[in-house]
Amino acid sequence: MSDDAGIFPFIPTGEVEDVLDDTASEELPLYREYAYDFVNNRLLTGPDGNTYLVEGNEALRIWIYKALRTVRYAHAAYDDEYGCELNNLIGEPMSSEITRLEIKRYITEALMVNPYIEELSDFRFTSTHSGVEVSFRVRTGYGTDTITVNEEGTVYAL
Repeated sequence: MSDDAGIFPFIPTGEVEDVLDDTASEELPLYREYAYDFVNNRLLTGPDGNTYLVEGNEALRIWIYKALRTVRYAHAAYDDEYGCELNNLIGEPMSSEITRLEIKRYITEALMVNPYIEELSDFRFTSTHSGVEVSFRVRTGYGTDTITVNEEGTVYAL
């Protein structure tokens, strides 16, 4: 074994640092997503009848909504990193504190796969008549936004 071998002898010294430097210096392109109507659960169309793109935080809001509404591992169209597992909590007998922690964990796991999302914070939970409302802050390269998720019809012990 040579003296210039790092802790991983199969990786020549210097390559790890080069890879880390390259990923840190890369800028992400402007995030775009098709405009979405959350109330009617469909793509928006412009005056010409065609769908159109939105950018930045508005586009990330759409991605967040869709990622949290898509059940992870349930659709062959999505890879295993896309979607959320909140459905795993339905009917589980857990204390309110454990339920809050699990909801936060599932949301964090679902959203932090997106390289545009830098941080999730300030989670707030409110019991509603038909489920739970979760509000949290999302920090991205475009700024900070507050997201509110209503899990209606899903009863969690809060």
